[in-house]
Amino acid sequence: MIVKIFRASASFKAITYNFDKIAKGQATLMKVSGFGALRQLREVRPEDYRNYLEALSGLNRNVRLPQFHAMISAPDHSFDKDKLAQLAGQWLDRMGYKDQPYLLVHHRDTDQSHVHMVSTRVDRQGKKIDSAFEHRRAVNQLNQLLQKDEAHQAQLDAAKALQYQCSTKAQVLLLLEGMGYQVREKDNELLLYKFGRQLFAVSEQRVEERLSAYVPDKAQAIRWKAIFSKYREQFNAVPERATLNLPGGRTSQTGPYRSELGDFLRKEFGIEMIFHASGDKPPYGYTVIDHVQQRVFKGSEIMKLAVLTGTEAGPSQSSSLPENSTEAAEKQLKSNYLTYFRPYLSNDVDDQQIHGPRRRRQKKARTNTR
Repeated sequence: MIVKIFRASASFKAITYNFDKIAKGQATLMKVSGFGALRQLREVRPEDYRNYLEALSGLNRNVRLPQFHAMISAPDHSFDKDKLAQLAGQWLDRMGYKDQPYLLVHHRDTDQSHVHMVSTRVDRQGKKIDSAFEHRRAVNQLNQLLQKDEAHQAQLDAAKALQYQCSTKAQVLLLLEGMGYQVREKDNELLLYKFGRQLFAVSEQRVEERLSAYVPDKAQAIRWKAIFSKYREQFNAVPERATLNLPGGRTSQTGPYRSELGDFLRKEFGIEMIFHASGDKPPYGYTVIDHVQQRVFKGSEIMKLAVLTGTEAGPSQSSSLPENSTEAAEKQLKSNYLTYFRPYLSNDVDDQQIHGPRRRRQKKARTNTR
């Protein structure tokens, strides 16, 4: 489950956005609450809702960005539109909008069922609704409604990460960060932070004991090498970052590095390729996470990055698996993925809401350097 609060706005453009979706048959108006006098109208138009919110917002001219626009999404379709709208209403109550006029609109224009909420940050007494630590409170309140024990979940996630075969502590940290945690090392412990607070601590002794049990799997590395060699001829293996269009015709690269080959391998085999870079420099290495076998590989154990991307000649073809063995390995790996794959990434964490502001302050994207 994901909650997202959109950037505040001076105008109520979210009204237009949501009613345009309704007009296109891509959304349904689920609930109208607190609009009082509008109930007397025979037909309420979108501009009536907008004018009402603007009039209420006018009670406090010091609030320059009064629009409140948020979304709750259920990626696994565990909530139908009625349950999701009910959850959204309960969440608004906890966020201080119980007595505010608001609209709930269910959208079905994506694979993920989600509800948009629109209101004003100015209450009927002209006071501003509390927005302190808003994004953090948004996640905490949603988790409480879903009866999720955040500390207990952190304990489970730490145990899950330690089930993976890792050769270095950095790889363990990579798994935990992939679950949405910030990890700090202090007094021989790994402190796990999420939602703005510490949730759990793992002793470094426990981590070292797990690392000491690591046993390399050269046979699996050879199988992955054969798969990489086969599909890098069909998919671009060069890691790239998304291009963001800026005012004035300028562009900027943002987000983590990814490649077409990595996207394909994740979809077909359930493995992750995580590229490591420093600042704006190109990646200097990568890590492969095999979720099926619960094993983490240094990319160089399988294939050097320069060879993978074609900037350096690789070993002779004779060092790879024979064609029939490659097909057998591919069939087995796909079978394992389809019958056993359990993603470790948590789907109830809106990573951008938790870490996004910090990244924007530092003017950098999420690039793991391990």
